[in-house]
Amino acid sequence: MHAAGVRMCLDAIWQNNVETLSCAGYNHNWVRVYTFEDDAAPLLPRGTILRIRGYFDNTPSNPNVSDPRNWSGLGHRSIDNMMINIGQAVSLTDQEFADEMAARRERLGLAPGETVIGCPLCGYPDPSELVPAAADNTGGQ
Repeated sequence: MHAAGVRMCLDAIWQNNVETLSCAGYNHNWVRVYTFEDDAAPLLPRGTILRIRGYFDNTPSNPNVSDPRNWSGLGHRSIDNMMINIGQAVSLTDQEFADEMAARRERLGLAPGETVIGCPLCGYPDPSELVPAAADNTGGQ
């Protein structure tokens, strides 16, 4: 984010569920990196959509805004509004995903049906019914 940025949020949207995975404050004087703890890193099923939301304060109360009388819009200068999320992701096969969910469920001591933010299927011993099947690109052959 640039000078007027005050908050950036990361949401995971899966089927009818929307979970906020992170909604961290931002200070342009100190650009931050946020790293999830091992068992808090999102473990999201295939088909999950990630949405980034940014909040800006271009009022006189934000000391990072050089002149709040100026028009504020998107752009590349540090006084313009902009945001980008530079995140890392690891793709897992269906089996790796199932194995990691089982391991996380055990480490966190989750009861059947119990979930945690960022791992909507961790409470299900056999989540295959909940995850859409991979597309068959073979044309039925």
